[in-house]
Amino acid sequence: MASTQPAVSLSFEAIDDLIYSARVGDLQSLQTDIANLSHEHNCPAASIVGSAIDSEDENEGGTGACLLHWPAANGNIEILKYLLEILHNPAQPPPLINHRNHSGNTPLHWAALNTHLECVKALVQAGADVNIKNGAGHDAAFLAERSEWGTAAEADDTQENSDEATATAASSADGRPISKAMQVVECLLTYDRDTNQGQDADVGPSNGNGHDMEVNGANEAN
Repeated sequence: MASTQPAVSLSFEAIDDLIYSARVGDLQSLQTDIANLSHEHNCPAASIVGSAIDSEDENEGGTGACLLHWPAANGNIEILKYLLEILHNPAQPPPLINHRNHSGNTPLHWAALNTHLECVKALVQAGADVNIKNGAGHDAAFLAERSEWGTAAEADDTQENSDEATATAASSADGRPISKAMQVVECLLTYDRDTNQGQDADVGPSNGNGHDMEVNGANEAN
């Protein structure tokens, strides 16, 4: 089986329709358009998905994003899984899963930034690289952690105005409920650690260090 599907020359209108359906969560329209384009160009559906890139210049409003970026950013797990199923290759992860937009962000970056845990899990299980850094030098775990900073501040303000705290099943060491952002961070770091341990199994013992999150000199990522 070929590792990648050949690119197809799609019209601007076709790409725009595909992106719109993926962005707003219209699964039925997305399925119909992909099927029709696949028939029109006599190619696999994976070729259509892989060719639907927003390649318009950034100065003209283009994002450089692929179809995976939109459901990842919006937390639409149904559409994300549908696209990942089309792209699935048992031989190796599809290259599109690590596609970088104009800012260097992959679909995993967008899912982590918006703390969509199920989308993060789906992308990682499909082979997304958790260590890729965007144009600002940040990986997905950092973006998720950064979103936690604002969430933690809001939680502190709420706690000060509350007479009593509500107990939850998932809580951190200090009793504060574990936020979505930190669940995403834990998921990414656990996967990275497990992957590194598997790679080190044949060459010697692990040094015990997990993934180090970047916390200094942070720049805004787009």
